[in-house]
Amino acid sequence: MLKNDSLDLLHEDMRAANMAPTWKYISDFVTKEPRTSYRPWLWRWNDVIPLLMRAGDLITPERGAERRSMEHHNPDLPGSYSASHTIATAFQLVRAGERAPAHRHMAGAIRFAAKSQGGAVYTRVEGEPLRMEENDLVLTPSWTWHEHENETEHDIVWLDALDFPLVNLMQASLFEPGDAGNCPPRPGDFSERRLGLFRPSGWGDYPDTHPVLRYPWADMRAALLAERDSEGSPYDGIILEYINPTNSGPTLPTMTCHAQLLRAGEDTLAHRMTTSTVVYVISGVGTTVINGIQFDWSPGDVFVIPTWAWHEHRCGAEDAFLFSITDRPALAALGMVREQPFEANGGRQTVTGTFDGT
Repeated sequence: MLKNDSLDLLHEDMRAANMAPTWKYISDFVTKEPRTSYRPWLWRWNDVIPLLMRAGDLITPERGAERRSMEHHNPDLPGSYSASHTIATAFQLVRAGERAPAHRHMAGAIRFAAKSQGGAVYTRVEGEPLRMEENDLVLTPSWTWHEHENETEHDIVWLDALDFPLVNLMQASLFEPGDAGNCPPRPGDFSERRLGLFRPSGWGDYPDTHPVLRYPWADMRAALLAERDSEGSPYDGIILEYINPTNSGPTLPTMTCHAQLLRAGEDTLAHRMTTSTVVYVISGVGTTVINGIQFDWSPGDVFVIPTWAWHEHRCGAEDAFLFSITDRPALAALGMVREQPFEANGGRQTVTGTFDGT
């Protein structure tokens, strides 16, 4: 031991050597519970859509701008422009007759048609046109070429969800611009015919590593209503997952999507999970209580439930349909999914305030 050695001197010498004492900092990086760096938040449709329409008059989806979209920016995540630490969501507008140019990126993405009058509105993925009727879900898996086309006389607005915060954390982001000729054209039912319950024999394997798919809302809504009289989940009512038809796995490797029916007057129990979730309100009105704060929602609203946040849902006088995206697959792959029920007060939180956007 050095003469006149001390713990303070050791720490100074360790800093000079770019080392850190575990005994001093262990509580900073090994915590007893998840340490969440952001609050739950809610973005109201009636507040944000007028801004997107103004952008429609000022921004065109040309090369350079790429997309006319507005991110849901959680104010506690100033550097990421995302809703949660792993999921970024945005509303995107493609006006009548417009085409957003082709590109691809490492981030996987989904599109959920929030406002569409149908017709010839497509997201073209790997050359396959995927029609976007209202509340349809369309997949854009990681590193697939995609472009958007609106051949109708009506605007379309959809919800984007991407895993780029997670991709950036992994320092794996890639982006490449393209054009309409990057992929040979496919018929509009290419993936559906090869990935359904009945598949053509002798046509070879499906060419993509992850399915390029459209999930029609009419089918999902019918499936939810078929379960309306079942017990459902005590935490989420009637909830169904959009699955990968090749392996019955999650919607995408890092994110999975659910549709949810809360029956009129339903009041669920509270729980919390190590996952984060972003919710879009399809229809109905209700309340979600998150860590004791009441978030009142209505159609078109978006809200985020952070990691390890207590939450429960209360539906209004009519049925409500919700769509959600969660990072559960990423955590499941690492064995990090944990869930805990709220055991006090009959499983329901005490409301201590109402979200007011501040």
